[in-house]
Amino acid sequence: MRSVYLILLSLSIAASNGFSQSPNDGKVLENSYVNSYFKFSYTWPAMLRPYDTKSLNLPQSSPYANEFMLFSARLGDEPYGVLVVAERLNAITPHSRGIRDGADFLDRVARFNPEQHAVIESRKHFANADGVPFDELIYTTNGEYTSAISAQIGSFLIVFRCNAKSEADLAEMNRSVVALRLIK
Repeated sequence: MRSVYLILLSLSIAASNGFSQSPNDGKVLENSYVNSYFKFSYTWPAMLRPYDTKSLNLPQSSPYANEFMLFSARLGDEPYGVLVVAERLNAITPHSRGIRDGADFLDRVARFNPEQHAVIESRKHFANADGVPFDELIYTTNGEYTSAISAQIGSFLIVFRCNAKSEADLAEMNRSVVALRLIK
């Protein structure tokens, strides 16, 4: 009888592990990226198309399980678009005391090198219609229109990096980001 109990216990643990969620539990549904772990939906602008994040030339992800690549969309074959990453708040690593909040994240983004010729256009904190707190930094680097936008969801920042060839394209990308919706 004890062995039957142990087998059932093992099966229930294995089954529950099979259903555990991960920050990477996101998928593309029609023209939206939906993440069931963070419970949000993001609809990208019509000018962009989803782009395989594995084919991006990005720095190696953190070995500390504090950041997760979620989604990217691109403007055709051009190097413009949206990149979405989740950053765990207050995740202490050997190189950082952790990101405290969206403002702290943007302070780190705004540490530009002189060769970037960065110009900050605006920076603000606000909440969208769903009450999600956002921090937004709009800037140019070497003439490229760029924004860093963070949305705090639970103990994570959902970070969007947008870059565009025109100010109008960047504005459209930024509007799509702050229209992020919470789902149940």
